[in-house]
Amino acid sequence: MKNFYLILLLSFNLGHLVNAQEWSNIPVPAYAGPGNTWELQSNLSDDFNYNFNAVNYKSNFGNGKWYNFYHNGWDGPGTTYWTYNKVKVDGDNLVITVAKSNNTSKMGIPGVFSGCVTSNNRVVYPVYVESAISVANISLASCFWLLSPDDTQEIDIIENYGNVPWFKQFTHISHHSFIRTPFTDYQPKDWNSWYNDNRVTANYGWGDWCWNNGNRRYMRMGVYWVGPKHFEYYIDGQLVRVMYHNATATKVNGTWEYQYFNAMNGQFPANNANGYTAVTTYATGSVYNFSTIQAASNNSNGISVIDPGNFQGGAGFTKAMDIIINVESQQWLALNHTPSDADLASSARNQMKVDWVRVYKPKSSSGDGSNGTTCADAPDYNGNSNSYSAGQYVINGGILYRKRSDGQWDWIANCNSSSRVSELVIEDIPEAQIALSPNPAKGFVKISGLGEGSFQAEIVTMQGQILSTQTVSRATNTLSTADLSPGVYIIKVAGEAQKLIVR
Repeated sequence: MKNFYLILLLSFNLGHLVNAQEWSNIPVPAYAGPGNTWELQSNLSDDFNYNFNAVNYKSNFGNGKWYNFYHNGWDGPGTTYWTYNKVKVDGDNLVITVAKSNNTSKMGIPGVFSGCVTSNNRVVYPVYVESAISVANISLASCFWLLSPDDTQEIDIIENYGNVPWFKQFTHISHHSFIRTPFTDYQPKDWNSWYNDNRVTANYGWGDWCWNNGNRRYMRMGVYWVGPKHFEYYIDGQLVRVMYHNATATKVNGTWEYQYFNAMNGQFPANNANGYTAVTTYATGSVYNFSTIQAASNNSNGISVIDPGNFQGGAGFTKAMDIIINVESQQWLALNHTPSDADLASSARNQMKVDWVRVYKPKSSSGDGSNGTTCADAPDYNGNSNSYSAGQYVINGGILYRKRSDGQWDWIANCNSSSRVSELVIEDIPEAQIALSPNPAKGFVKISGLGEGSFQAEIVTMQGQILSTQTVSRATNTLSTADLSPGVYIIKVAGEAQKLIVR
């Protein structure tokens, strides 16, 4: 079907071309966890080996897996005008075409007609999402991303500027944490979020590489959304960047750099003189080591790389997300790099093609899956952490936990005060009334927001072990943390639960 360029494990400069009819012969590069295998999610995976003609109305296609517009009524950023008829499937590829628009209602300048595709089903962690994409060789953004229905949590699997001067040699690896009102947007701005690859240069970018004089090539872009605060990004089957709690790890010219943010400036990480986030390099290495990024996170300044402004209430990314595929004329592109009329009319430049999309979830190789995944159906913790596989959920002390691939447990929800849930989505969790400060803490932590009367406050490990119980009230609201080792704990009080970081 297509020529896929696969990076050899032991070489940075050599590649080989293979002919593949399906992705089944291409292994999932991410680790599913001990005792787990990868299970294909057929309701979200598609090889696009069928035909869907462009139409002038909203329509499902691919046996109901997709529809030909954005996931709400918005028609695009900058000078983009997403229209139904710029989406088709040609028997081999999903094809998104762009064209000139004379509409000047956005930014007062002519715009770009483009297509947008959204999945009818959603993904939620733990999940691996990957696509084989041939980006448009034009000064626009070719995008493959995940977005929650309320537009507050976004993971960008690829944001590639095929023929944008300078930027065409990079792939932007990013995510966004939003507040909708007033609109506030965080995304990582460290320099390493712009990933460079030695197949391309400032003069021969990803658009040129993918176009390949008409013999189009495809880049495989994938993300393993491991947990609320853990993302792994893959290019052509190679791990290139990891976001984990308070640290990043990025493969730069063959060397892994483990970094954390230096400081906050209001709601956002502070920048250096060049406008990129100021970081400290904790360690470097020739191979990726999960223990090293854990150590970098534990020894950091306590600033989350996922959501430093705490826009998601400290929970990280927990919401189910739509898969979205589109081409965009973003505002900064429209101001500085608007495509020429000739480029917008050229079939050599005005199409993004997607050969396939595949989605996998880890499943216990014993076939018992992860059992229940919500407060309504998850099993009670049996007291033996080693008896559970990554991805399994348990309830311990009224808290819903999910086991990570590194053997630790992620706090998911307070089952005593949350209502539930369809399609593995944690919904309608009330805003917490209590707050902890300082957090991170050293020696003590104060609890604010308590009502009248006395309450039992429990300090609980991430494995669910109760370490201490203290009586608190509005007047006596201080807990001692002097005997706690540095790490992450849960404070349970007054029917609520909050995470606490102890330094």
